[in-house]
Amino acid sequence: ASMEDRVRALDLGASDFVEKPFEVVELKARVRSALRVQHLVKMLAQRAQVDGLTGLWNRTYFDRRLLQECSEAQRHGRSVSLVMCDVDGFKRLNDERGHPFGDMVLERLSRILQGGRGSDVACRYGGEEFGIILPHTAGMEALEVAERYRRSFEVETWHGAPGKVITASFGVAEMAAAGRPMSVADLVAAADAALYRAKLNGRNRVEAAFAPNHAG
Repeated sequence: ASMEDRVRALDLGASDFVEKPFEVVELKARVRSALRVQHLVKMLAQRAQVDGLTGLWNRTYFDRRLLQECSEAQRHGRSVSLVMCDVDGFKRLNDERGHPFGDMVLERLSRILQGGRGSDVACRYGGEEFGIILPHTAGMEALEVAERYRRSFEVETWHGAPGKVITASFGVAEMAAAGRPMSVADLVAAADAALYRAKLNGRNRVEAAFAPNHAG
């Protein structure tokens, strides 16, 4: 009941305290209040990892989740692939039609990426570039997933721009396909290099960083 004990308890992480003797009704109310605060803190922490424009996970979450998935894949001998993509000619779109139209394009692509498989983790990597983490997914399957995203985006229609075709390019890398140990940075670099190759080879296409692994 001393002030020193109460201050020490709060400093050590206690949410609240009640003194003996106490009423059960009060104790329950204080517990409910502490749980509400905990829920709000968790919500705020989650919102800090969500991109404001697209509603996808942001770069901070991407970095943490990719490290987690790669570590688990290496530990348990599982496959994990990464898809990097961005909108073709995005700067020109912004220059010609304005930033609100560019934002609409990013939002539309984000909805397509969000609407993929339940296990896919779509994130906004930065600007018009996106990263999609594919747990338990080997090379050929990852290429097929990226190709579905590419086709879905290509056939989108745009309000105020009839007949306009907007496309995206995709680079795919599988951690096991390199034939050597890969770090997270290596995997991102490999997927980015494949994306760059897709741009050089004409855009609106999917390129693999390595020879795809057929095994799941």
